[in-house]
Amino acid sequence: MSIHSTQQTCNHPARDITIVTLASGVASLGAAIVTMALHASPLATLTTSGAAFMAVLTAGMNVLKHVRRDS
Repeated sequence: MSIHSTQQTCNHPARDITIVTLASGVASLGAAIVTMALHASPLATLTTSGAAFMAVLTAGMNVLKHVRRDS
């Protein structure tokens, strides 16, 4: 990242960002349940859950960045 780069702002509706965040939460809970079902340690459960949350959130926000609406 250079000194002269510009910061792009997010101009998506709050509804879209909320949907992506809630989907990330559901994926995180699913990962936690599966990890606990495999009798993993609490630290492994938190790590897996957090990684799933961040992966889905990052993917969802990247999709929002590339999607253009004709409104």
